[in-house]
Amino acid sequence: MTAMEKKIKNIRIIINPAAGSKESILPIINTSMKEAGIKWEASITRQAGDAIGFAKAAVKEKIDALAVYGGDGTLREAISGLIGSGLPLIILPGGSANVLATELDIPADLKEACTLISHSPLETKTIDVGNFNQRYFIARISLGFEADAVKGTNRQNKNKIGILAYFFSAVAALKKIKKTVYALRIDGQKYKVRGLACFIANTGNLGFSSISFDKHIDVSDGLLDVIVVRKANLSLFKLMVITLLKRQRPDNLELVGHWQGKDISVSSRPKQTIQCDGEWLERIPLHIKIIPKAIKVLIPKKTGSV
Repeated sequence: MTAMEKKIKNIRIIINPAAGSKESILPIINTSMKEAGIKWEASITRQAGDAIGFAKAAVKEKIDALAVYGGDGTLREAISGLIGSGLPLIILPGGSANVLATELDIPADLKEACTLISHSPLETKTIDVGNFNQRYFIARISLGFEADAVKGTNRQNKNKIGILAYFFSAVAALKKIKKTVYALRIDGQKYKVRGLACFIANTGNLGFSSISFDKHIDVSDGLLDVIVVRKANLSLFKLMVITLLKRQRPDNLELVGHWQGKDISVSSRPKQTIQCDGEWLERIPLHIKIIPKAIKVLIPKKTGSV
C-alpha cells in the first residue's frame, strides 16, 4: 500500500444502470463530488463491452482517476481497458456480489465509498489481474458447482433479492452435482485430480462479509490459487465451517486440494460449466496467467499507516 501524492480533482465515472442497487445513485454521487470539490462526468453502459471502451477512452483524458459503479463484471471490463495505463481505479460497489470491493475493505454504502475519494492523503493498493484467452479477470474462474449456480441465477432475481439469488441457484445446482477429472498444469507440473469443482482464484473473498476461501489468498502476491473440492459430504461441511470461522487454510487434502502458481492450464472431463467473475463462459480448455501489479486501486486508509 502506498500514499497517493496527487489530490483527485477530476474523474470519469462508468455507471452500470443494471447493477443490483435500487437506490437513486446520481444524487448521491453528485452531492459527494460537489462536497469534495471534484469535477466528474459519467459514462453509462448499455451493453457488454461498453465499460472496456469507456475505460480506454478515459486513459486518454486529462483525469486523475477512473471510478466504476457496478459489480465485478463491470469492474472486469473497466480493468481490461486500464491495463498498463497507470490510471488509478476507484471502486463504487453496486453489484449483487462485490468480491473485489469486499476484499479491499471498500464500504458497500455508496456515500461512504465516494467519501474515500476526498480523503487525504489517499492510499492505493496495486493488485494483480488474471489473464486467459485474451481476456482478464479480477476475482476467480470456476468450473463445476459455483459456475452452475452463476449460470442459473437470472438478473431479475439478483435485482430482487441480491446475493440470496446465488444461494437459491446453488441449492438447485447441488442436486445435479457430479464428479469430473481435472487435468491441471501448474507452472509446468501436471496433475490429474478427481473432484466436484475447481477454482482458479486471484482473490479469496466470497463476496459477502469477510468470509474467504483462505485468508492466505492475496490479490497482490503475484500468484493464482488453484482449489479443487474433491468430495461433498458432512466431513467437507465441517471442514469448511471450521476453516471459514478460523480463517485458516483447509488441511484435509482428501477433501480439498490447494496449489499456487503463475501459469495455470485446466480442462475437465466430462466438460463442466465455467464462470468468470459472475459471467458464464463456453466450455473450453483454459490457459490462465497472472499479471502482477497490474492495476492501482484507491482503498480505505488503514489505521496507523502513513
